Amino acid sequence: MVILILSAFVFPIILKSFGPGKGVALQLTTLLLLIIILVFGAFCLSAMATFLLLENKDECTLNTIAVTPIGASGYIMFKMTYIYIMSVITTIIVLLGTKLIAGDQYTIGGVSLFDNIGVIHIISFAVVSGLFVPALALFQGAFAKNKVEGFALIKGTGTVALIPALLILEAFQGKLQYILGVFPNFWAVKGIMLELFPINNSANLSYSMYLLIGTVYSILMLVIVYRFFLKKAEY
Repeated sequence: MVILILSAFVFPIILKSFGPGKGVALQLTTLLLLIIILVFGAFCLSAMATFLLLENKDECTLNTIAVTPIGASGYIMFKMTYIYIMSVITTIIVLLGTKLIAGDQYTIGGVSLFDNIGVIHIISFAVVSGLFVPALALFQGAFAKNKVEGFALIKGTGTVALIPALLILEAFQGKLQYILGVFPNFWAVKGIMLELFPINNSANLSYSMYLLIGTVYSILMLVIVYRFFLKKAEY
């Protein structure tokens, strides 16, 4: 709800504050705010999921869960599944709500960017980008020994989560964009950004291809960090 309030009411006020003759600044700000809308909600959910995992580690509740029929691995899988589902639902709510409430406020060259995407784009983006949430949570939970370390790690990875913001730079609109592909959240964000604001560049892939690569890469990363977390956790 906080992200939706920002995207539907606060960010449009920021965009309206730009006076005439500031077309380039307005365009860059619009694209930057869009990327914040796309990635920040997922990062917040991953931070919450990290604290849930660290709570279990601090209270040693995984020791008890490990001897139940579901086991520690099944419990972690269950938690990450509902975190993923919540991520998908909230992303859909934020994007669809922004489109319906303030979609005409996000314009470049007099064209509303949200007119370029429909419900299918929003749902497919949410499904793929949501995979980054449990992967990041498990990664942070594996390396942090307690909630204090977890908080510090979350603050540090916040910068990584906003890596897609570099896409607004002209240098990363060509082949150099794939350097950012090391980060799983790049692929879905790049795909939806091209739908919102199409840029003709021979280095670009199609929307479906960006999402396909993002899905495969994110699932691979999720499996790796899931197993890593189980090895690092003390049952």
